[in-house]
Amino acid sequence: MVTEAQEHRDGLPALLDREVVYAPKFEAADESHLVQVAEIIRNGGIVAFPFNGVFGLFGDVDNPQAAERIIEAKGRPRDRKLIAVCTPEDIDKFADLQRTIYPKEQLVALLTGIHALGVILPASNQAPDHLTVGEGMESTILVIWTEYRPLRTMMGYLQGLGVRGFVGTSANQSGEATHVDQDKLYDDFGTMLQAVVSASFRHLPDNRRRSTSIVDFTNHHPRLHREGNVPEDELREALSRHGFPELHVARDVITVRPRQI
Repeated sequence: MVTEAQEHRDGLPALLDREVVYAPKFEAADESHLVQVAEIIRNGGIVAFPFNGVFGLFGDVDNPQAAERIIEAKGRPRDRKLIAVCTPEDIDKFADLQRTIYPKEQLVALLTGIHALGVILPASNQAPDHLTVGEGMESTILVIWTEYRPLRTMMGYLQGLGVRGFVGTSANQSGEATHVDQDKLYDDFGTMLQAVVSASFRHLPDNRRRSTSIVDFTNHHPRLHREGNVPEDELREALSRHGFPELHVARDVITVRPRQI
């Protein structure tokens, strides 16, 4: 702690009169660390977690206060909803698949067989209100997944504690590209979180180290909403392989730019 005498002696500003506390660091490869992080989330904390190429800011999916704290940390506009992260097998707890033409088994196969993907689907009545867009039969929800071992393991620990999944978004200040370097992430968010889970993505090519691609499945043809870490041609191949109709691509597709490191 900086004392008043030290401030005057060293010419430090008065705003340094309180201690800055950084979040503890945990390792994605250490399962005992993931157990501790799961407890932090269950108790209402928000964390940075690796997502197979980028980092995200996450909390308990059913905790609106956690969602609010993530929005504040990012400086994100409040009219932009966050995402749900759940295991593909549990997607029907958040999405009303009766309002789509796509069977659950088909969606699960796609989500577990591709690098990463966000899917826009009709929201179920079990979806948290703070994550749904629209009302009634027009409501939708964005669910994102990557078949990444630390995430799969973390979801198992969370479910054991009665937590259905993550609420969250990419780890970046609003308008900036997503963090892919754990040290720079810690500089930006270390004082706003309760835990930072470290991992390295240096083995991945540049096109993987950007935010997730998103496909809208609320119509009879999948529609590309955002092109990120899975490019259009790879999406087309995956959709075809799993028996989906042809991907539609409009002129207003969002393109994710990589972060300079």
